[in-house]
Amino acid sequence: MDRMMSNMRNSMLEMHRKFDDLSIQPEGHSFSSSSVMTYSKVGDEPPKVFQASAQTRTAPGGVKETRKALKDSESGVEKISVGHHIQDRAHVIKKSKNSKTGDEELNQEFINLDESEADTFNEEWQKEVMKFRPCRSREAVQASRSRSGHYNHRESGARRGKLLGAPGSRVPRDSLEALSVKGTPVPLKGSRK
Repeated sequence: MDRMMSNMRNSMLEMHRKFDDLSIQPEGHSFSSSSVMTYSKVGDEPPKVFQASAQTRTAPGGVKETRKALKDSESGVEKISVGHHIQDRAHVIKKSKNSKTGDEELNQEFINLDESEADTFNEEWQKEVMKFRPCRSREAVQASRSRSGHYNHRESGARRGKLLGAPGSRVPRDSLEALSVKGTPVPLKGSRK
C-alpha cells in the first residue's frame, strides 16, 4: 500500500513537471487542470491522504497564471504556489508548511526580474489580464467605485422588506456591522418600493 501511495505521488509530481513544459499556442487562450487524491487506511492507523492539483491559464502575449497545491498527511507537508508570467518573465510565490514539525516557509522566485521590479511587474500582469476579462473595462469599474460612495446598505436592506441581520435572517447582525458593503442597489425580482 505504501508503494502504491509513493508511486501515485511520483506520478503526480511528474505530471506537474510536464504541465510546466507544455508549449501552448502563444496567441490562444487555454486552461488546463489536473488533480489527484489518494486515501488509504490500514487497521487502527490514521488514514493516509495525498492530494495534489495543478492549474494553468494562458492568454495571448505570453500571459500565464500557474497554481499548484499539494497536501500529504503522511509527511505532514502542505505546499501551494501561484505564478504570474509574461513571456519569459515571472513572479512565483511558494508557501510550504509541515504540520508535523511546525516549519513554515515563504519563497518568492523572480525569473528574469529583479526583486525591486516585483510591484511594477505585478501591475503589468494585472493590466495584461484585464485586457481579456469579459467584464467591463477598468475605467467602468473605477467609475462605479467612485459612485458607490453614495450607497447605504441599511437603507437598501429596509427597502427589500427584511433587513439583513434581523431575527430570522440567515446573516448574523454582528457580521454585518464589520462588513463594508459598497455598490449600487439592485432591485430584486418581485420586490416593490
